[in-house]
Amino acid sequence: MILSLPGPILATLPYRKVVSQASRILENHFLESIQPGDIAYLWPAASLKVHRLLNERGIPVVLEGINTRMASARRILDAAYEDFGVEPIHGITDARIAEEEEKYHHSQAIFAPNRHVESALVGSPLENRILPSSYGVDTKKASPPRDYPTKEALTFMFCGYACVRKGMHFLLDAWQNIPGPHRLQIVGDVEPIIAERYATLLNSGRVELVGCVDDVHHYFARADAFVMPSLEEGGPQVTYEAAVHGLPIIASPMGASRLGDEDGTMLIVEPSDRDAFEDALDQVIRSAELRQALGSRARERVPYFDWDAVGARRAEQLQTTELLKF
Repeated sequence: MILSLPGPILATLPYRKVVSQASRILENHFLESIQPGDIAYLWPAASLKVHRLLNERGIPVVLEGINTRMASARRILDAAYEDFGVEPIHGITDARIAEEEEKYHHSQAIFAPNRHVESALVGSPLENRILPSSYGVDTKKASPPRDYPTKEALTFMFCGYACVRKGMHFLLDAWQNIPGPHRLQIVGDVEPIIAERYATLLNSGRVELVGCVDDVHHYFARADAFVMPSLEEGGPQVTYEAAVHGLPIIASPMGASRLGDEDGTMLIVEPSDRDAFEDALDQVIRSAELRQALGSRARERVPYFDWDAVGARRAEQLQTTELLKF
């Protein structure tokens, strides 16, 4: 481990206050430190300049595919915002897409945390240079095994930025028809257009707006079910966190993460299919047996996604792959 930002100012101030200067220092330090035989593991924020220089020096680059390919993500989100009746506000421009595509050209491999990231790479320079992976969870955060009693009022939890990209409009549309005793709890901020469009429902007492918190595990431990209707994702950690607390999960194909590939771990629905979405919510409400089956199965399978296990598998992939040869 190397301390790359000199203190005390740059190393202690909130990063957003020093991001421009700090980014230059970090990248210069990184380029000075990396040696032949090393692997450069880069997240999307690394500059195109870094990718170009590493390629010139013959250093293999492995990317982290935190979301789907931008060109694919923009198509998904453009359609979602158009369907919602507002101008897209996702911020994915032609310039950003072109930069990402060039970064792909200068890289040898990419970690893909779900199948949708993999499929979005078809036709890119990394189409056949994918390292299938996942994100994970600290299983030590798990709450004690839970009971799944029949209850008159259940709490369904969503965690994250409640926006169009996360399918929040589909969840709120479905929630309109859910009986009053049950509560939707949103842990995270709400996109302004969502807050405006659904103001009546959000202020009805049937939805609890928690906002951002320091300890989401407190809310996972107290919820009865978890909903993740995301339209575009890499591998949402919140899905794994719900599983580690034994929550029954309803998720979109994107929101399901790799855990959703395991049979019986969750109900997977297309969030735009309102009837199917409402039916999934209704099934979880009506059946304590289903809640127990889903929650127990998810909790049983989630140790495979403990960060230590995920990290060990990634290390083995880097040691054994043939993709890193120039």
